Amino acid sequence: MKEQKTVVIIGAGSIGQSLGYLLAKNGYQILGFVSRSLNSAKQGVNLAGGGIATTEHKNFILKADLILITTPDQAIHDIADNLFKQGLISDNTTLIHCSGALLSDILLSADIEEGKYGRLALHPLQSVADVQKGISNLPNAFFTIEGNQIGREIGKEILKKLGAEYEIISKEAKPIYHAAACVASNYLVAIADLAIKMNEKAGIDSSKAAKGLLTLMEGTLNNIQDLGATQALTGPISRGDIEVIKNHLDSLEELLPEKVRLYRSLGKHTTEIAQDKGTLTEKEYTELINKLKVGER
Repeated sequence: MKEQKTVVIIGAGSIGQSLGYLLAKNGYQILGFVSRSLNSAKQGVNLAGGGIATTEHKNFILKADLILITTPDQAIHDIADNLFKQGLISDNTTLIHCSGALLSDILLSADIEEGKYGRLALHPLQSVADVQKGISNLPNAFFTIEGNQIGREIGKEILKKLGAEYEIISKEAKPIYHAAACVASNYLVAIADLAIKMNEKAGIDSSKAAKGLLTLMEGTLNNIQDLGATQALTGPISRGDIEVIKNHLDSLEELLPEKVRLYRSLGKHTTEIAQDKGTLTEKEYTELINKLKVGER
């Protein structure tokens, strides 16, 4: 086995450039970047400290131990398929993508026997808004590894060098894992937006509401980190205060009736958390669940 593994990165966006820099810093040799944008490929090469910048699949790819496809999800299969058709993947190469939604199976080829090359889905539980944030945040991110045996071993090796935490998951577990990531990130944005709109109905300027709510949300996230989600729960449902919940529902019915169903759904799950926390009597739990049922007044 080579002491220094060689890497080609296809897709020179934020995640590709960030990983290129981090891999180069941790002992991998970056052979080059392939991107639709030559400028992006050059930026990746400059960050990694060397390599070829190109917009085309070229023979230097054959020298790669690892090929990272860090493009949008919809392009990954076609890129991998084209690499196989062009004969640019050696038997001992490992193909890697960083999609949270897609399985490593998308990197399968009918032309090469299973087991002769590695397949790896290496997903960071981290949004990478730009390259600098990626460089600073990815080593502290939690990753999941899904792939064949060769790919899993490569994934563990990469993440140990980066110093990142990880878990190996099955392909059957990938959809619920990715759904959890969407809930924690995308739906957090949706909840913040809903809270801002509710404040606007109270006559509060949206920018002031956003600032105040962000402080509240940051405090809650800190409590979750320190105490865990269940013990971090506070508020009227945690106290079993059904009169407050009735007032909330009445106000929403008047001012934002289209959001009442969402409030009820979130409230029911919050009630289950409060029950797990042990702050509700059986009577309080039953009354809250009944009050939060769709159609209940």
